[in-house]
Amino acid sequence: MNRLAIFIFALVLSSCSAGPGHREVSSIVQSDKAVIASLSNELQREHMAGTFDGLVLVAQRDVVLFKSAYGFADREGSVKNSAAAIFDMGSIAKTFTAAAVLQLVQNKKLQLSDTIGAFYPIAPDELKSITIMQLLGHTSGLDNFHNESDFELMDKSTAENRILAMPLIAKPGEKIAYSNAAYTLLAAIVEKVSDKSFQDYVHDNLLTPLNLSNTGFYQDQRVSSSHLALGYGGDDQGRTTFEKGLSWALIGAGGMVTSIDDLAIWSDALKNGAIFPAGASNLAFSKANERWLLGSLAQVEISGESIVQMGGSTDYGYTALIQFVPFRNLLIVLLLNAHGNKYKNATHHQLSRNHILPILLGEGAELPNKPMQPTTAASAD
Repeated sequence: MNRLAIFIFALVLSSCSAGPGHREVSSIVQSDKAVIASLSNELQREHMAGTFDGLVLVAQRDVVLFKSAYGFADREGSVKNSAAAIFDMGSIAKTFTAAAVLQLVQNKKLQLSDTIGAFYPIAPDELKSITIMQLLGHTSGLDNFHNESDFELMDKSTAENRILAMPLIAKPGEKIAYSNAAYTLLAAIVEKVSDKSFQDYVHDNLLTPLNLSNTGFYQDQRVSSSHLALGYGGDDQGRTTFEKGLSWALIGAGGMVTSIDDLAIWSDALKNGAIFPAGASNLAFSKANERWLLGSLAQVEISGESIVQMGGSTDYGYTALIQFVPFRNLLIVLLLNAHGNKYKNATHHQLSRNHILPILLGEGAELPNKPMQPTTAASAD
């Protein structure tokens, strides 16, 4: 076989590795509602067209109506995606950081009105007045990043010094501007207040009580690495972020993995306030400002309907999304490990906005329910 023929043959094999041979749909739960059948057909079409691989779950009133797996967790090893697969959750990890902070508030270890100056007396004067509430609600004035990449090697002291040295992009409380750096600083403050590592605090106070055994941090030995779904997107395919290790370039803002069932349980706990003491108000669903709730959940309007959501995207094709539709008491969860060129690293948002919500919220969808609304603004104390 000449070199040209060998090249063409290799090219064909390469294209097949991400082609129709790696399309697979496994229905796990599907109710007999007509709207769910329509959703199933729509998602199957998008998957077969190469838009995404991963898991999709829809629940109402804590009852799962739809759960389906698409594509492969490991294409080379022919391991199909399933409910056991574990994915990177991207910035949904911020909801765990927010929950840790809000638990400490509920337990009187912190106040939402506490300022950076109380924890970092040597911080520049213009940063000292930034409050915990402003960090949670992305109104601190801190810029987005304190790092060159998610995997830049960085210890906590370096991260803290970089964040405190960042020039503000706005006065505290003046502007809503998304900030990963703010959440890394919150994780560092959790350590100061709890006298535990941030990872141990999250594990002991959030993961263990909810039995989230498939959720953890990069290279966490408590997570089964054999169930990790490899990522297929961007320039580097068939790898995991999990193997990269966790740096303070990312702690607090990302660096966590989970399964579809764990993420649904976590979402439900956020909605119902199960992470807080019995009888305590649900601070996670309390308003920080017109855009954000204190639990690192954004408030948006899609197709005239109020949506509460958090999404994330990371290297290698991982994207993830949790969405609440309060008026219908509806939960949508996406954990994806591959995307095509149609939506790229916005696949989670676009798949929901263009293919899931129009069906679930469409006329005749028959999914209305008693409203579940975010609570009013929490006191700064």
